[in-house]
Amino acid sequence: MISHGWMSKSKHHAQQLQNTTLYATDTETGKSLKSLWPQIRELLSKRRKTGEKRLARPLTRETASALFIKASTIDSIPARIRTTLGIRRRSGLYDWVLEELNNHAEAQKRTTLVPKLLGYGLVRQRSGLVTEVFLNYEHLADWLDGFDWLQQNPLQANLFAEACLELITQLNHSGIYHLDLWAGNVMIHEGNLEDLKVIDLENCYIGDNPHSSETLGFQFAFLYQYQLHDFISESLYDGLVSAQLARLRGIEPSRFRLFYDHFKHHGADRKERHLIPKTGQLERLKPAH
Repeated sequence: MISHGWMSKSKHHAQQLQNTTLYATDTETGKSLKSLWPQIRELLSKRRKTGEKRLARPLTRETASALFIKASTIDSIPARIRTTLGIRRRSGLYDWVLEELNNHAEAQKRTTLVPKLLGYGLVRQRSGLVTEVFLNYEHLADWLDGFDWLQQNPLQANLFAEACLELITQLNHSGIYHLDLWAGNVMIHEGNLEDLKVIDLENCYIGDNPHSSETLGFQFAFLYQYQLHDFISESLYDGLVSAQLARLRGIEPSRFRLFYDHFKHHGADRKERHLIPKTGQLERLKPAH
């Protein structure tokens, strides 16, 4: 039995459909997901035949707005055991899909800056181990991801950057530290840079952060380093960051600058990102023992 946080701590609607258990936030959503089961089953079947490990696409409904499904296959036996039992990896993190499930469920309690997570499904083999997990979100039909928007509006990159810096600040104030916030994970509603949401919360730290200055330095740097640098000069971006910092309190400039200057030109893997809010250490600059 999965012991993840969201469904174990809140009321939910569960139903068994063949080898799949569907969970939903309420009875009505459960009925809607059940009506979409033929579509979901067909998508999962096609994904298995093509060998895709993940899929992400909308599901159409005749009487309501579409839903969005993200499905992942769980390949290895250790990963299936961890996912079934809700066990963390040695790094202290869950496997990707459970990390996203838990983070998104907690984030939507704290903010409206994420799409609604409506439910999820577990596909089990005969042994009872989970082999596939799919998450069901509201579909952001009239929204465009930030990277596509930048390609269409390259001359407005500075306005986009300003909006994203403010978005990161708002999320952080809610205790949501998105550690993979690049342009493609920012959704824009009908071109309005004042109406944004973030997606893909599998790389996310939620809670009290004793190293908020270091984390913010990484976040602002990562936003620029991953794709945005193709649309805006470093000097202009630095100016926008300085203006944003001037409006913030409680940020230690030296700690922020150490992480900002480093990660503006260097990537970071999943483990390294998650160590920043936990330890405030820049792993690559730690002295050798």
